[in-house]
Amino acid sequence: MRYFLSVAICVIVSLVILIAAARYVVGIWIFTAISSLQLHLAVTCTLAAVAAFVLHRSLLPALLVAASLALGLHALWMTREMVQQPLAGNNVDAPALRLMSFNILSKNRENAGAIRDLILASRADVVNVLEAMPLRGELGALSQIYPYRIGCGEMTKTCDLMVLSKTPLTSPSVHSLSTIFENRMILSDLSWQGRMVHLAAIHTTKPYFDDFQTLELTNAARMLDRLEGPLLVAGDFNASSLAPNIRMFLRWTGLRTASWEPPTWPDWGGWFGVPIDHVYVREPLHIRSLQRLPSSLGSNHYGLVADIVLAP
Repeated sequence: MRYFLSVAICVIVSLVILIAAARYVVGIWIFTAISSLQLHLAVTCTLAAVAAFVLHRSLLPALLVAASLALGLHALWMTREMVQQPLAGNNVDAPALRLMSFNILSKNRENAGAIRDLILASRADVVNVLEAMPLRGELGALSQIYPYRIGCGEMTKTCDLMVLSKTPLTSPSVHSLSTIFENRMILSDLSWQGRMVHLAAIHTTKPYFDDFQTLELTNAARMLDRLEGPLLVAGDFNASSLAPNIRMFLRWTGLRTASWEPPTWPDWGGWFGVPIDHVYVREPLHIRSLQRLPSSLGSNHYGLVADIVLAP
């Protein structure tokens, strides 16, 4: 019985490893969707293969343990590859631009008041709100602190992606990245610390909608690549920084991640979730801190708050 149970576990683990490793040989969209879970799958397969080895000590489960560990170690290496360079000197007291980015879920109307209060108390200079429909009735209250807005009636007819700011947003533009959803990329400029900072709020399609997510990231990268100077990009990418198309997007634009990205989805996953909401920067910007909001407030995502500084 122990032998057959070990064999069954080995078969399942082998299939999972083959699916996760397919990213290295083919670029089919379904494998791109799975790539965001590479670290989670590697840890699960390692534990399962160890259990199979304990049940029946043989070569196969030992090889599967090694393969699972290799898959996980490469995932960790990939997360470090796209991390921003360490900031030289002491930047603890440097002025910071605070950004909040939060997919509040379009059906989350009952928590609109709590989300409004969270935004107003956040001390954020810029707020990206994704699936912002629940806040349509709260725009008046939000405008007391954030008088500058793009989205929800400003340059858009819909209330989906919205950017709020305490200071003027110049050169605003709204873009549709594909035919799946409209107006899910907002570009603007913000004057901060004597520099013009380019801001981009993005909400991409889910990766299991064929190749649309890759198409959207390609279109976004083309637009961002034309911008020179400091660049700050945030939003819901529906994929982790492990996904091949996200890595392509980061390489193309020169954007980098914080040293650690908090998991944001699903909300019930807690700290075992997947970081699919991101804050990316391009030098000379640097992410001094990146934190997850303490509560999802009825959304299926956790929001993020980042403090951004200018490197010397």
